[in-house]
Amino acid sequence: MNSKEPWVETRQGGWFFVNAVLVAPELVVLFPLALGALLGVIVPAREPSPFIDTIPFVASKAIPILGWLLVIPIWTTLRNLRMEGPKLSRFVLVGFLLSHISFLAYAVWSWVG
Repeated sequence: MNSKEPWVETRQGGWFFVNAVLVAPELVVLFPLALGALLGVIVPAREPSPFIDTIPFVASKAIPILGWLLVIPIWTTLRNLRMEGPKLSRFVLVGFLLSHISFLAYAVWSWVG
């Protein structure tokens, strides 16, 4: 690697970008879930919100059907973790991997139970 070459333009940086894109749908679901849980603690008797509760509802219907596709981002994240890279990027990749595995566990749980 050329020391003047930006990390994001290296092979490791490219794979990190791919993994960041693959984790985005999960984060789109997790943010409203976290916000809904926070609002549920602050306002326990709140009515369902079409803005906060729609994305998790749709995801709860789609993840059991499409959950097997999570093996792709798990594989790419594991591949990226085998490469050398900055410690911060490896830490973030572990977070990505945990997100992928938790969504896969949810899909398997919905298939089994």
